[in-house]
Amino acid sequence: MTISEEWVREQFAQARVKQSVGTAVLRLMELWNTMNHTDKSAAETVEVFSKVALGHALIPQSVADEIWVQAQPGQITVGDEVRVKADAYTGEAGTAHNGRRGRIVGIRYGDVIFKSEDDKAPAIEGAHHSPYMLEKRVK
Repeated sequence: MTISEEWVREQFAQARVKQSVGTAVLRLMELWNTMNHTDKSAAETVEVFSKVALGHALIPQSVADEIWVQAQPGQITVGDEVRVKADAYTGEAGTAHNGRRGRIVGIRYGDVIFKSEDDKAPAIEGAHHSPYMLEKRVK
């Protein structure tokens, strides 16, 4: 699957894409056009790349008996098992926190205080998160 540079540039012009963004995309497209993708592998590649490039975690499909829901203020308590949402943060904060599992060890002034329990390094102890950045395990 090869995408023409001319077509890409036309898309940039129509959407008024910033020059810096367009330059970056054209560089990526050069490499992309050297790869042999099927439609399915191209879609998967773009999905995975777009997540990891922003520092979002790739969370595997839940274990069959696990159910996670959006954490809500007033519906979470100390001791609850929570997970930082896969796309809660970007960049370095994202690579450090996104997808991490742990327990609520405190709630102060609306912030949830988190301690990791997922055996990943480095251990996180005392990180503050908004409840909107977390998912709660209900089963």
